[in-house]
Amino acid sequence: MAVKKALEGLKGVGRADVSLKAKEAVVTFDPEQVTVAQMIEAVDRLGFRGALKSSPPSAAPPTSR
Repeated sequence: MAVKKALEGLKGVGRADVSLKAKEAVVTFDPEQVTVAQMIEAVDRLGFRGALKSSPPSAAPPTSR
């Protein structure tokens, strides 16, 4: 799958689970090595339209009351 290969070929991307049927990809990545813009550009170069659907929830610890 070209989209998976393109995303996983970027330095900093650990894993890309791609569904062309659902028109989405879930990507695990290191934001210090690759940006969302770089990943979108990689998808766009293949002729698909890349866009950020959602961001992961904050990794901040829960607050106590």
